[in-house]
Amino acid sequence: MIPPAMRVLFCATPIHMGRSFDTLAAVVVERLDDDPTRTDTVFVFANAARDKVKLLWRDATGVCVLYKRWDDNEAALPEVGDDAIAVTMDAAALARLLRGTPADPRAQQQPTPKDVARTAKASARKAMTSAADQAR
Repeated sequence: MIPPAMRVLFCATPIHMGRSFDTLAAVVVERLDDDPTRTDTVFVFANAARDKVKLLWRDATGVCVLYKRWDDNEAALPEVGDDAIAVTMDAAALARLLRGTPADPRAQQQPTPKDVARTAKASARKAMTSAADQAR
């Protein structure tokens, strides 16, 4: 659980997910002009494909990194302006992000053509099985 008073800062520039504790801290200093040793801030980074995020924060005992990869869709990341360096999020928005919940419930993903084809195939298979069972 993320404390509601925690500051959450989302980096607008996509990063490579191979970055470690120290290189993420360097991004905080160089790109965000912030202090990675702050104990009141969680720094959030995403990759260009928007299907992975890393969180960097410091607690009372050391530096922490959380790495999240979504299985079958991209993350519902915050909207970022063209020239923005970072976006501040609240703890609730970060919790939704980590759950994979879109910020706007009406923004649910539309089914892809592949999803429609799978559904149609499953329905046809079910109808054929029912017809075969009735013929017996």
